[in-house]
Amino acid sequence: MKAKKIDPMKSFLKKYPFLKESERIYHFVDEAIGTPETIQLPERAVHKTMTEKLPILQQETYRRRMVRAVYLMQEKVFTNIAEADVPPLMQESARAYLAVLKSMRKGEKEQLITEVLTQDNAAFAATCEAHALNEGFIRSTIWRIIAHLTPPALKEPETWAPDADRPEFRENFCPVCGRRPVIADLRKHREGRIRHLVCGGCGTRWIYARVGCVYCGNTNLEKMHTLEPEHDSAMRLDICDVCDSYIKTYRGPVDGSPEDAIYRQDWASVHLDLLAEEKGLHKKGNPILE
Repeated sequence: MKAKKIDPMKSFLKKYPFLKESERIYHFVDEAIGTPETIQLPERAVHKTMTEKLPILQQETYRRRMVRAVYLMQEKVFTNIAEADVPPLMQESARAYLAVLKSMRKGEKEQLITEVLTQDNAAFAATCEAHALNEGFIRSTIWRIIAHLTPPALKEPETWAPDADRPEFRENFCPVCGRRPVIADLRKHREGRIRHLVCGGCGTRWIYARVGCVYCGNTNLEKMHTLEPEHDSAMRLDICDVCDSYIKTYRGPVDGSPEDAIYRQDWASVHLDLLAEEKGLHKKGNPILE
């Protein structure tokens, strides 16, 4: 008799039933985006990132390529959301954005996407305020589109560190899009572990120093501490007392299983964000909250 396969997502949601709605919405947005053909980001773009520490999508040629691709997709994606069985606020926000897009010229639409991609938060916030748009929802959805358009191979840490002992790119920002990380992932390596950072925008992972704040660079261990929640041995909060920020750190088995992939999703540990918020800590790297 064959062993019964267990759906890791069902097991996860059984453990954390309050996350069911978050998972449903996250899954739906992915469905609304679909499986578009990724844009071309050649080896020379990777080389420039390695040598000049300039993220690929901040290089003008490839930034324009991504902006154009998102421009061609976004109206269909937001229409799918507006017509779906999702919370009313999401529907209303999608409809409002579609109405504004209809009044915009092509250059204005592309400029809005450029503001998101370059993290020009002041300009993007001003545009959203002028049109009474849901800033966090629109920005995060555009980032999800960007993530789907980014070649999967570029999201893997092996691209940026073929030799894990001597990573060529070891900055505290994403090598693909330039965003700050939203989650850390401790991976077994030789006799210890190395730390991967996970981008909250395009989903790229890359190696970073094992010790220190991933946001302000503080390496004084006396000014850092960890918070280990009860009943969740897989995750902890690494807290910096210098900048009062934290990063959620996954320290599970890391065996490439679906469970690992779930834990690397920011929504899957929102309960830890609530815990951190109660303690007055700041969250960074999440496109909804910028």
